[in-house]
Amino acid sequence: MKVSDVKIKFGKCLELVSMDPNFHNISVGLFIKKDILTVWSYSKKEGVESRLNQIRDKMVEFGGLNHLDEDFKMTVPKGALIERPLKFLFSQCVEMSPEKKSDKGIITAKDNKTKLTFKVSGSQQQDKYIYTVSAEGEHEKPGLRIRAVVGGFIKYGECIRNDVDSFHFPDNNAHEEYVRVLLPYARNVSAVEQMLEASDQAGQMTTQSLGFSQ
Repeated sequence: MKVSDVKIKFGKCLELVSMDPNFHNISVGLFIKKDILTVWSYSKKEGVESRLNQIRDKMVEFGGLNHLDEDFKMTVPKGALIERPLKFLFSQCVEMSPEKKSDKGIITAKDNKTKLTFKVSGSQQQDKYIYTVSAEGEHEKPGLRIRAVVGGFIKYGECIRNDVDSFHFPDNNAHEEYVRVLLPYARNVSAVEQMLEASDQAGQMTTQSLGFSQ
């Protein structure tokens, strides 16, 4: 299909990963039309259909999305159509090992700047599901790092600040999968900004040449 045909059929391109490290370094895109997401590539390499379905299945597993009985497609649960977390989820699912399994239980991540370990826990408070960030370990001012992490969720998750150490999603509902996906990015905004800038440059180069790298 031509680029224009893909847009008509699958909607707008929400995110582009310029090189799939797990399948011949092809480019893979995530498209969205209403509440239906489609993983797509212009590559004609043997086995590409299976790879696209594998990425789709990882997004369902790691993001709490709904599987569709149609190749490359899935739906977003009501209230979960939040574009920025979906972009990070897609990138992770393309780049992760196909054997990786989703984590369960407590949501934690070690700080890559200090000896702290962050923990994110959620609870229903009146009409909002609030997520609170705490930290364990040695640091002179752990509150500063906690506020930075909350800021990361606001930046990358489209979240809303509830307090210096807490936030909620724009629909006020629980999104455990998104929190788990976003925490590694939220803990280090500066490094993620550099990563995104490099990714955008690679994506622009790729889209300027036949849409994607095949």
